[in-house]
Amino acid sequence: MKKRTHFLMTALLAVLTMCFVGCKGPDDLHVNTQDLWFGLEAGSQTIEVTANCEWTVTQNDDATWYTVTPTTGKKDGTITVTVEPLEDGDFRSSSFVVTSPKGHIRRTVFVSQNKLDFNGIINKIFGVMKVEHWITDYYGEIIEDEYKQKTYDPYDTTTGYLLYFFDEDTDSDHNPNGVQRDHHEDSVVYWEFNYNYDPVNQNLHFEFETTEGAPESYDCTVLTASDSLFRFIHMFDSIGRWERADLRKVNTITPQELREIMTRKQNFVKHKKGSPIFNMD
Repeated sequence: MKKRTHFLMTALLAVLTMCFVGCKGPDDLHVNTQDLWFGLEAGSQTIEVTANCEWTVTQNDDATWYTVTPTTGKKDGTITVTVEPLEDGDFRSSSFVVTSPKGHIRRTVFVSQNKLDFNGIINKIFGVMKVEHWITDYYGEIIEDEYKQKTYDPYDTTTGYLLYFFDEDTDSDHNPNGVQRDHHEDSVVYWEFNYNYDPVNQNLHFEFETTEGAPESYDCTVLTASDSLFRFIHMFDSIGRWERADLRKVNTITPQELREIMTRKQNFVKHKKGSPIFNMD
C-alpha cells in the first residue's frame, strides 16, 4: 500500500511539473515607440522590446534605405534601425512589424526620414490624405484589434478637412494662427485655431476656439514638416484615442482668400452652443 501511494504521489508530482513547465500564459509583446524620425543625415536609433515570447521583424516593403537588426529575438531585447543619408528628395517613409510566434500580436513601427522644416508649412493649405486611428490601453500600448484607417483625396473639397496655416502677423496679438475647413454635404464650416511649435521637442500645440468658452487643446508630435507633406501624431481624447494623419499640400493661401476668410469670420454671429466659429454656405 505504501509503495502504491508513493508511486501515485510521484506520478502526480510529475504531471504538475509538466504543467508548470509546459504551460505558460498568453504571448505578451510591446515596443517602446511606434514612430521613428530621422533627419537627412545617416544615423541609428534603438527600440526596446518587452516580451515573454520569441519575436520576428518583417519589413512591409522592399525599402533598402534602412536596415533593422536583429530580425529575430527572444523575450526582452532591442532593435536597432539604421538609415542611409537622404540625398535626393525631402521625404521617405516605410514601416516594419514586430510579430509574436503565431502572429497573434503585431506591433507596427513607422520609419520616416525627411527635412523637418516647420516654416515650410506656413501660408500653405494642407488637405488630409490619410488618417489612421487607434485606441490605446491604460499603459499607452496599441490595441491592434481596434485599429482603423480612413483614406481621403486631399484635392477633393467635398470630404475630409483642410488646414490653413497663416503667418505670424495675421492677428493683432502677433500669435500664429489658422483655420480648419470642414466639408459637409451642403456647406463649409471653419474652426479657428492658434498654434505654437516647439522645434526642440517637435511638438505642435493647437488651441481651437469654441463657442463654449474654453478652447479645445491638442498637442501633436510633428513627424514630417515640409513644403509638400505634413505628418503628425497625437492623442485627441481622454480615453486614449490616437490619430496619425498625413496631409498633402493643396495650395498656397492667396491674399484674396485670406481676406475672404477674415471677412466671414468678422461677420459671423455665434448663435448656439457647439456651432462652428463661422461658415460659408
